[in-house]
Amino acid sequence: MNAPVILKAAAPGKPSAEVGYWTAAQARGRGVAPRALHTLTAWSFDAFQATGLERLELLHRMDNLASCRVAEKNGYQFDKILPSAPPSYPLDGHLPIRRAAA
Repeated sequence: MNAPVILKAAAPGKPSAEVGYWTAAQARGRGVAPRALHTLTAWSFDAFQATGLERLELLHRMDNLASCRVAEKNGYQFDKILPSAPPSYPLDGHLPIRRAAA
């Protein structure tokens, strides 16, 4: 089952980074994406919190309800709507975030 995950723009002293994932069609609805995001989130904070990482951001299209559920299952909370920016982002997006544990 495929659910590649990525951590973008994490660097010492930088308070935020972006996480992303993509789920192959045959893996959707089987809990693969929530497990992959959980693993990446935990690793990201373990690896970078001591050097300043405070929050992770997960951008997805506003109409992607499955990604909303994956984010919520992993403690990401809705932060704001990002307006569309055609042609690369033709639809509005959601920005859920997860803050590091205190």
